[in-house]
Amino acid sequence: MKKINTYNLLSVILITVTALTLTGCKHDLQSDISSDGNLIFHLHTMVDTNTVFQYDSVYVMQGHRKISLSLAQMYISDIQLIRQDGSVYNMAGTVLLKTLENEIYQVGNAPNGDYRAIRFSVGLDPVENIKTSLLNSDSLFNKPLMWFGETAQTHRYVFLNLMGKIDTTTNGVGKLADMKPFSYQIGTNANYKQVVMNNVSFTIQPGQSQYVHFIIDYNMLFMGVQLNNPNNLFINSTTDNSTALAKNICNNIPMMFILDN
Repeated sequence: MKKINTYNLLSVILITVTALTLTGCKHDLQSDISSDGNLIFHLHTMVDTNTVFQYDSVYVMQGHRKISLSLAQMYISDIQLIRQDGSVYNMAGTVLLKTLENEIYQVGNAPNGDYRAIRFSVGLDPVENIKTSLLNSDSLFNKPLMWFGETAQTHRYVFLNLMGKIDTTTNGVGKLADMKPFSYQIGTNANYKQVVMNNVSFTIQPGQSQYVHFIIDYNMLFMGVQLNNPNNLFINSTTDNSTALAKNICNNIPMMFILDN
């Protein structure tokens, strides 16, 4: 009878098991490697050519008109990334609250690839705008300055809140002491405004952070607004948001955003 070499048989089994184990480990390692990268917005607050570093400082715009800001913040939501082939990646569930104090915002992970445009909206969509579950103690929605009423659910959220003082003279040559207060609280579902940033060329790479830089020029909100009319300086309620003034300012929102190369 032919004898089986036990040592050689065990060696073959061991090598086979080891090879299968290594093959399995290699597959697991590959599946753990993410193809996503991290997108970050860098948002600069400006009025005309002036970078706003702090509230209540007076800045002089082109034409010599003076302005100061005491509050400047907004919600940004419904962020969509447009690939080079025109397909769209939705950053579902991402909402940012842009404030003067902060310029860097984590948007979230996105698939690797080349992108050519970004779409987003200023405000909260009609579904988010009525959610009571958003109001917990550490939520970015638990911000009384961004409510129309004593609670967010009285008249829903303020989408964009801009306050300060401005020279209201016809030619913008008024004295510092004569600057007038203004307050624009833009909201309601009708004023949920989409912004389209074309020609924003960037690449998401696996495991890497990609910054996209925007300027937010609040001076653009005043385009077409007759400042020497005191009635044009305040939008502070949901009723005010249905006026021609509110529509004018809301239509100016997309012009505020400028790509900063």
